[in-house]
Amino acid sequence: MKTTRTIFLILMGLSLNQVLVGQFVTDHNAIFQGDLAQPQKGVLTTDPNFHTPLLRLTDARSSEIHGLAPDYSKRLAWNCDESFLLLRSGWGDAYLFNGGNYQFVKALNGVAGDDVFWHPSDPQKLYYSIDSALYSYNVVTDLVTEVHLFTPYNFANTCGEGNLSNDGRYYALAERYYNYTTGEVTYHDLTVYDIREDKIVSTVNLPQEQLSDFDWVSISPLGNYVVVDYASWETGRYHGMEVYDRNFNFIWQKGLGPGHSDMGLDASGKEVLIIDIYNETDNLTHICKFDLATGDSTSLLTVSPLFDLHESCRSMLRPGWVLVSTFDYVGRLSDSKEDWLPFEDEVFALKMDGSGSVERYAHHHSREYSTYTPNRDSGAVYFAEPRATMSKSGNRILFASNWRLTMNEDFSVDCYLVDLRNMITGYSDVLTDKSKNVIRIYPNPIGDYLNIHYENGPLDGYIGIFDPIGKEVKSFPLNKDQAIFDLTDLQAGIYYFKIFDKNGANPKMGKIVKL
Repeated sequence: MKTTRTIFLILMGLSLNQVLVGQFVTDHNAIFQGDLAQPQKGVLTTDPNFHTPLLRLTDARSSEIHGLAPDYSKRLAWNCDESFLLLRSGWGDAYLFNGGNYQFVKALNGVAGDDVFWHPSDPQKLYYSIDSALYSYNVVTDLVTEVHLFTPYNFANTCGEGNLSNDGRYYALAERYYNYTTGEVTYHDLTVYDIREDKIVSTVNLPQEQLSDFDWVSISPLGNYVVVDYASWETGRYHGMEVYDRNFNFIWQKGLGPGHSDMGLDASGKEVLIIDIYNETDNLTHICKFDLATGDSTSLLTVSPLFDLHESCRSMLRPGWVLVSTFDYVGRLSDSKEDWLPFEDEVFALKMDGSGSVERYAHHHSREYSTYTPNRDSGAVYFAEPRATMSKSGNRILFASNWRLTMNEDFSVDCYLVDLRNMITGYSDVLTDKSKNVIRIYPNPIGDYLNIHYENGPLDGYIGIFDPIGKEVKSFPLNKDQAIFDLTDLQAGIYYFKIFDKNGANPKMGKIVKL
């Protein structure tokens, strides 16, 4: 008798052995996108190059909506328990969908602006910023509450690319004055606000005479640092990328240029910045990791400078990986198998350890430049950038695409899903703790029993097993060199583990698949 999982693999054209050996494409070769008919809304298809399940979630044109897509690579699209999904239109309107079956729920009237965030623990609440006020919004009852009014300036937010801290407590923002007559923006203060305590933690004034540009500001994932991006190559204070602690004590500055970026946690739990940087010396774009505490950098991968890219570290339950989506510049408006480049027009995950390890998921088939309007300044449809983002649990990916059809219209952009929940993988079967001792987790995928071996034992702590939305479903003490744990009562699926020390701290995290 065929199991549901086996039937799924057959439908994808894969055998059990193929999947267990490694179903993700993990090399760095050029894989030509080729032609693929645009999927119909709600009809499951398979990416022909990466063998991943692909689902078109929306049909904006038939709904008379100016495109539908994830808000941004840096923003979570699903709420905390993944029961709701938030998409934005090309005009910035917010729309609510069911997070499981992807059916339209309603338009979120009044929810707009550059900063829209899901609450980290309340699945019905989101925050949004309008002018200089931060509001909360209940997506079920439509109740709107003013959280805080920032004065005396008329605009206060992250400028569209920042986030709340992962626990939802801290919010770093730029307070500025916008002249509605001239369109001129004057940046004045950077502020850290404590949402939980409803108080200003710290503020620093920006010296007008030293500012050449300003892009965004954000609190770090754990709330320890404030990162300010002036999007310039210049060195010196108030240029490039600056990092402060939460009280605005200056830590480091680097002229990293105008690359896209996101902040997340690496596998060791450090807060890091992932950013793409063009290097004139080798004429390549480097995806780099910077330790926020020290400024130390690691080059993770190099790609062609002929395309741009976004990074996303939104899969908090899968630390140590960043989701990358690439898209062509105006100079590449024709496709050729002969000169197709590695990772071109692609969505893939990149490991943060410098090994170059990748998992390649899909081609997005989107282009922001029409062959009729190939002008970077006036002919681009910015909304057609894929802006791929992962769910918090790391097992679903959203991206935007116009499928290269009527490329000069927002109407052509729709939201697509790559669903990895039934795919088999082992992310981290070998871990190293702070004492450089090696912990081995095997097998992965597992049957009924999970083995843990500590080479320099004995272990001293415990292991927790968590489901995809972060609920702990099992825990076991660790107090010997070798441990075998019975997981026969767990249903088949993807789970996450955390190995804690005896004080319940310093977790080592990874992913397991139960067959």
